[in-house]
Amino acid sequence: MCGINGIIDKNRDKNIISKMNEVLSHRGKDDNGIFIDENIALGHTRLSILDLTEAGHQPMRYKDVVIVYNGEVFNFLEIREELKEEGYQFDSNSDTEVILKGYYHFGIEFIEKLNGMFAIAIYDKRVDKLFLVRDRFGIKPLYLYQDGERFIFSSEIKAILQNSLSLTIDEEAIKSYLSLLYIPHPKTPYKEIEKLEAGFIYQIDLKEFKILKERYWEIKEEVLDLSENEILTKMEELLIDSVEKRMISDIEVGSFLSGGVDSSLITAIASKYNSNLKTFSIGYKGVNSFFDESQYALEVSKRYNTKHFVLNVDFKNTLENLEEIIYYLDEPNGDTSVFLNFELAKLTKKYVSVGLSGLGGDELFGGYNRHQAFIIASKFRYIPPFLKNILLSITSLAKENRTNKIGNKIRLLNKFLSSIDRDLAKSYSNFINYHIEKSIPNIEIKRDILNSILKFDVEYYMSDNLLFFSDKMSMAHTLEMRVPFLDYRLVNFAFSINSEYKTSLFEKKIILKKLATKYIDRELVYRRKQGFSAPIEILLREKGMREISNLLDEYIYNFISKEYVSKILEEFFKNNRDYSLQIYSWIVLSIWIKKNRRYFE
Repeated sequence: MCGINGIIDKNRDKNIISKMNEVLSHRGKDDNGIFIDENIALGHTRLSILDLTEAGHQPMRYKDVVIVYNGEVFNFLEIREELKEEGYQFDSNSDTEVILKGYYHFGIEFIEKLNGMFAIAIYDKRVDKLFLVRDRFGIKPLYLYQDGERFIFSSEIKAILQNSLSLTIDEEAIKSYLSLLYIPHPKTPYKEIEKLEAGFIYQIDLKEFKILKERYWEIKEEVLDLSENEILTKMEELLIDSVEKRMISDIEVGSFLSGGVDSSLITAIASKYNSNLKTFSIGYKGVNSFFDESQYALEVSKRYNTKHFVLNVDFKNTLENLEEIIYYLDEPNGDTSVFLNFELAKLTKKYVSVGLSGLGGDELFGGYNRHQAFIIASKFRYIPPFLKNILLSITSLAKENRTNKIGNKIRLLNKFLSSIDRDLAKSYSNFINYHIEKSIPNIEIKRDILNSILKFDVEYYMSDNLLFFSDKMSMAHTLEMRVPFLDYRLVNFAFSINSEYKTSLFEKKIILKKLATKYIDRELVYRRKQGFSAPIEILLREKGMREISNLLDEYIYNFISKEYVSKILEEFFKNNRDYSLQIYSWIVLSIWIKKNRRYFE
């Protein structure tokens, strides 16, 4: 796992690529390297996972082709054997050399053979082109700046900012953030910097200074007629193979273990390949939290005899730690689990440098309340507006509170009633929107309506939010995160499963939970889902309206009216309406603005 950089500019400062590497040192402290040729410079910082020797050094060159690469390819051994049969010899045991020579032999289409997580830059001097490639789901980040005279790319925005740039804030991106609590691709906070889209190849012609974009992979919604037993057998086969591949490493691999179904299932399978598996979870200090799952993680750890480590976090430090967290994020992000991921990565890195994550299970199999609400909405979308308004007027009298069972159900009911619409795409848009002014990507509803919204969640919520901050928070501590549920073969299969096996009016993640009962006690599988997030509502109420108001930067009123902010604060503090995530997102945005305004003002 690494950081990569590049500049295409004949008049570049030769020292800039070194500065960019320095800024990304947290992504890889084991080694760094630079390649310079005419109008292009490439940089790399390395966290050694496969082939810890100098033979894995990057930038890596083979004849007239040079590569810098961030990620892991888990089927590289099979591809290497294929290339050996074609006459290629290898000087290292790294996957980097396999990608480099695979490209040289097959061309850029070779990318489709790769099973893994990656952001790749390949400079081919023979054709004077640079190829930038991002993995199918955006597990590894890659950003691109262009201004007509130069291209600059990097694993993180902060490295791009080491160049002398003239930037403008992207108002549409910020409005999307206020709605979704994250910025959807390809936008970033700056108009001149974009996220490379997952599953795409960007071909940059160094002579004509043009970019050609080509999609090499996308989710196919082709539902197959399979029995429950056929689904369970194939799912288990694919998941086991995915976990086994992601245990390949020249250093120790551990596992995140929240106590939920997804991470518990990954841990159970991983323990078969490592009898001394280390597992890691987060608890809460000084609060009986509605979200604390650490007791369930301990039960799974005992069953599989893992060496388990728990960090009890004092959530009161959340706001105090935000400045450091936002530095690593580069973009505003209002997901409250960011803080917990940061602390979990810090704990894990003390013992291992690679951690397995259960991320993806909810997005593939329908694990969120909104997925179930969407199914209900599709059945009852013709509720007369007057009846919906009557119900809302009654339920709105009750106190919302996401930190206890009853208050959370009232919150969810209010959200459901205010979101439901005859247009199903609009209903789901309402479910995921946190701001009165909507600025989110279009949602396309196809025949299998649940799979349609799961596809949206995979392509946006998972890619631009969960994977985005998981990478940034893990790499802040030089920790590699691997995601077994996101083996593309398993994802393809998940979208071939009829949604009746995923989520119903009465249960979520139906088929995944049935598989999990083979590995985990039934009581753990079918307990109430708690989610991995911080109890931010408690924290905000303890701070009080005046202190929270003082944290907000005046600049945010360029995107959201001061009157609206005052109204929401009033509703939250005096009328017990749960607007904690909206308020938290404003605080995050305010801190981001204070740290970065010198780049756009």
